Amino acid sequence: MKILHLTPKDYKTSAWSGGTTTEVLIWPEGASYAAREFLFRISSAQVELTESDFTPLPGVTRYITPLTGGFTLTHKAGRPIVMAPLDAPYRFDGGIDTHCVGTATDFNLMLKGTQGEMTIARGTAPIKPGFNGFYALEAGQFGDKWAEKGDFLAIFAEEAAEINLPAAICCYVEIS
Repeated sequence: MKILHLTPKDYKTSAWSGGTTTEVLIWPEGASYAAREFLFRISSAQVELTESDFTPLPGVTRYITPLTGGFTLTHKAGRPIVMAPLDAPYRFDGGIDTHCVGTATDFNLMLKGTQGEMTIARGTAPIKPGFNGFYALEAGQFGDKWAEKGDFLAIFAEEAAEINLPAAICCYVEIS
């Protein structure tokens, strides 16, 4: 099992039309979000405008959940999706028009040409073969690693296991 411990000083922040986005991790190494050449991208965004439109990302599956604040997402002819902090992540097609009303700090997973999911984890979490990621929402012990709030632990596992999480919660990402 290989563990990569990232901290906020490792992240890259850029502006978008509705606020800023902090890229926590993009894969594979050397991948480019701007060129839309990646297998997955994990990020956290500050949605600062009370109304904004998401960048269309055809061929990308997106997961999103607010960490603070909240918003309502709408797609053409679809029902509004109202989200509060740490709601179960919402999965949607990144290629469809998405309008956002509300301000928040959110957490995102984007998948392109690969399978995966994002959940909110508490207590314990499975380690599955492949990539597993934990974004610490509070400081605490993650297995045998200490993580501060905002740290990200990327675990590359060859076999299944289980990790004990602190009383704190985290966003858990699994890529198969």
